[in-house]
Amino acid sequence: MANPTMALTPVQAQQLAQEYHDIAAAIGAYRLAQVNVLTDAQQYQLQNQQLQCIQYSTTFITAGLFAQQADLAATLQTIKQQTAVAQQGISAINTVDKVMQIVTATAVLGASIASLNPSAVASGVQGLITAVTGSAAAAPAAAGAPAAAAAPPAGSH
Repeated sequence: MANPTMALTPVQAQQLAQEYHDIAAAIGAYRLAQVNVLTDAQQYQLQNQQLQCIQYSTTFITAGLFAQQADLAATLQTIKQQTAVAQQGISAINTVDKVMQIVTATAVLGASIASLNPSAVASGVQGLITAVTGSAAAAPAAAGAPAAAAAPPAGSH
């Protein structure tokens, strides 16, 4: 019977990321030191292998960051809820400044997710919640938002 594959711990993922980063740097240093000796095909092959090692390093960094995220499912659910509330707000709000706040907060959240930094994601989510709830008073349509958005009841503006 085969052993089930276990997920990497954050520490293991970080160690692997560092190892692949270091080997990519070694490949690059070798390639530069041997530039007059290597054929074009060899240069190309070494460059591709170096880039592949960098990609593996990035993959391991990603795995480690998401392994650190204690409650990823809840975070993803909050992101889903808040982006839906933001969409409602953008559609219903007639004040350009309020829409710009929501759009900016949404862009910041997207950048924080792309950064794969759990603390940045948490800050980005909070920023979107703040933008949406700060704009909710101007948009009765946002009143049906999830409780996490803290939108006031319809007609309370």
